Amino acid sequence: MRDNLLEVITEVSKEKALDRDIMIRLVVESIVQAAKRKLPYESIEGSFNKRTGQIELFQYKEVVDIVDDADNEVSLDEVQEIDPEAQIGDEVEYLIDEREFNRIARSARSIIFGSIREAEREMIVSTFEKRVGEVLTGTVLRSESNGRIALRFLDKTDAYLFRREQIPGENFSYGDHIRVYLMDVNNNPQKPSQLSISRTHPGLLIKLFEMEVPEIYDGIVKIVSAAREPGKRAKISVYSTDPDVDPVGSCVGIRGSRVQNIVNELYGEKIDIVRWNENVAVYATNALAPAVIDELAIDEEAGEIDVIVKQDQLSLAIGSKGQNVRLASRLVGYKINISVDEEEAPSIEEQLTRELERGKEERELLYTGITSGLHAAGTPAAEAAARRNEDVAATKSEDSLGEEIETEAASADPAIEDPEVATTVAKLTETDTEPDTSAQTADPSETTEEKPS
Repeated sequence: MRDNLLEVITEVSKEKALDRDIMIRLVVESIVQAAKRKLPYESIEGSFNKRTGQIELFQYKEVVDIVDDADNEVSLDEVQEIDPEAQIGDEVEYLIDEREFNRIARSARSIIFGSIREAEREMIVSTFEKRVGEVLTGTVLRSESNGRIALRFLDKTDAYLFRREQIPGENFSYGDHIRVYLMDVNNNPQKPSQLSISRTHPGLLIKLFEMEVPEIYDGIVKIVSAAREPGKRAKISVYSTDPDVDPVGSCVGIRGSRVQNIVNELYGEKIDIVRWNENVAVYATNALAPAVIDELAIDEEAGEIDVIVKQDQLSLAIGSKGQNVRLASRLVGYKINISVDEEEAPSIEEQLTRELERGKEERELLYTGITSGLHAAGTPAAEAAARRNEDVAATKSEDSLGEEIETEAASADPAIEDPEVATTVAKLTETDTEPDTSAQTADPSETTEEKPS
């Protein structure tokens, strides 16, 4: 049994890629734990004999003058037969025999398996704890019904990528290789995964830039911070330690090749590369691009920045559903409040007028498009539309003709030379121009109320 146990340990250590010495230590501890449960001995220890290649168990008895507990005590006279120098209070070591050892080892099977799992956890911790904050490449094993994805790393270690740590809309198949950010390593047997991994963490964006941009890897370009809304948009701020190196251009690459590789890795996530500045006002202005900022006030105590923009820049500053200002706030580390310049802000009447004019233009364009389409089709409706256009033109001609007649009549008045006609016209003019006192509006202060008779 002792020999077989060692063979099993060796085989399992190879299969699980576990250190053999760690496995032996855990198995010895498991057998000692089982022995203390099964045997009446108070003091039991175990060890691995490298010379024989076997695990051994020992019992320790205390040397006493008179024995009261034969399982844990031995008389001085008995011990002195073997060791004349033995004294009361000494401990004597006894090797537990093969029969008892085998019985204990069989009962310790569940404990041994638990020890193997513990060894696996220790191996994972020792392997990955120094890689926290790095990017790992895993192979997809399966996608489970609850949305989590099982990945395997280094051909031995499995971990779960939970739904909350996945970029929305991503789908993976068996055998796919994906990159994840290692957030933490734990040794808690109650957790389903020892490795805490993510594809939504801002650290993944930073590490991908370090891998893609040589200037960042070499330390010429530095990354200050990053903010993400996974799968939608992200902002990352950078600066250069070399005045001859453009930090933004280095990250973008020739024709956007560098940043595009990262966009593809993050499922099409749009990335804004922001030029960092030690002046918070300049930094915040850069972070809110592409919006143009008019005024900016910083409240250091409250941790807020008040930004004023023109009306036509408001939507750019806020972004879709507040996305731009939200990312800028996280990037800069201040709460950003955006408002419109009151002098530039249109009144409600102006806004309504613009909307009405816009609607009128849209209706005219729509009508023109429909009419043109009907003409092109040669339909009866097209002929009707053409007749309507002719009627409109004829109406305009009649209106203009009437205006010409009125103009001629007005210009003909001064040319009247007949004395009788002139006298008649003068009388009519005097009659028409007399003031109508009945039509005048009374002053409210002079108005009196008529009493009923």
